Amino acid sequence: MTGDGVKDAPALKLADIGIAMGICGIEVANEATDMVLADDNFSSIVSAVVEGRSIYNNMKAFIRYVLPTKDLKLVKLVVEVFVCPHPEVLTWEYGLTHRVIGLYVGIATVGAFAVRYTHSSFLGINLSADGHTLVSFSQLANWGECSTWEDFKVSPFTAGAETLRCDNNPCDYFTRGKVKATTLSLSVLVAIEMFNSSNALSEDGSLMTMPPWVNPWLLTAMSLSFALRFLILYIPFLVNIFGIVPLNLNEWLLVLILSTLFCS
Repeated sequence: MTGDGVKDAPALKLADIGIAMGICGIEVANEATDMVLADDNFSSIVSAVVEGRSIYNNMKAFIRYVLPTKDLKLVKLVVEVFVCPHPEVLTWEYGLTHRVIGLYVGIATVGAFAVRYTHSSFLGINLSADGHTLVSFSQLANWGECSTWEDFKVSPFTAGAETLRCDNNPCDYFTRGKVKATTLSLSVLVAIEMFNSSNALSEDGSLMTMPPWVNPWLLTAMSLSFALRFLILYIPFLVNIFGIVPLNLNEWLLVLILSTLFCS
């Protein structure tokens, strides 16, 4: 409903969206409306609707990106700021989809850590190049009892440029020796967050209908994030600062597979 006079004020007040004229309209009409056209140009309404839809869609895309991969405090902030004023933003189908994605993120991240200890190959990828000792999942889950295991020995294995030995205390394999598994796990998490941003491009479309290159700024941000990850992994003094080790080609292949399985 549009209007500019005293007689228009009741209708403007009752309308779903009341629009008053900023130049020729009177103060009573302006106070009764939701929107005031500062230039009295009706085409500004169209521009405002387009901009509003763009903001709304960007808000939903941000929520799609944040919910599956970010920490609980940030998710709580997003829900309180964006979702509570607009409950239709987060339907139960919407929430279920992103709970499933969040569950996969957890499984993939923890799974990558476990695979380093329990498998010499995974999904056809050889992971034995560094010579790490294999343990059972039960041993990994109960590594705190390592000192009670009989005849448990760990072979020397490489972690980046260093060869780690646990001859004196084999249980160090689960503390000092977890550096490769930790690096692999964190790399999976970082890659999942990057690829999940491409899922956020569309609410119901697949990457076949809306590929990532429709948003070059997103591709630039993803490229910079991966570049920073590579710098941290392959510049020696940064490796020492962050307490991680470089990954080999097969390990990066595993990271890519685990981080792109949920992309659609």
